[in-house]
Amino acid sequence: MPGKHGDRFSSGFKYTQKDHSNMSKPLGYFTSTMPGDGSYLDSLQQQYGSTFEQLNKVEKLLLLQNIAQTLLGAEINVIGSAVSAEAVSTVSPIVQGLYKRVTLADLLGLAEALVNQLKYQQ
Repeated sequence: MPGKHGDRFSSGFKYTQKDHSNMSKPLGYFTSTMPGDGSYLDSLQQQYGSTFEQLNKVEKLLLLQNIAQTLLGAEINVIGSAVSAEAVSTVSPIVQGLYKRVTLADLLGLAEALVNQLKYQQ
């Protein structure tokens, strides 16, 4: 029997990428942390592996959710709540469409695209 969201959401998500080169890069490739530098990120990679391979999907998704929430809060502090309210009205119908019409594999790809865009957006 399909789950609440139909077959595409009921059995967890799997995705394929054409380029798997980013999957095995250590945390230091993406951040300023270096092995043995004593930073919090260094201690996390010592505990969970340099690619966080010891965390499961749910744990990684929870981390991603909290990181996004922290970044959003910081941006709202800079731009103000009025602009953020306008952004919610823009994004709400997009989110509804994503929820109804996009597979989990494509959602993960979209998340990756958004992260890359945010890294270089002025």
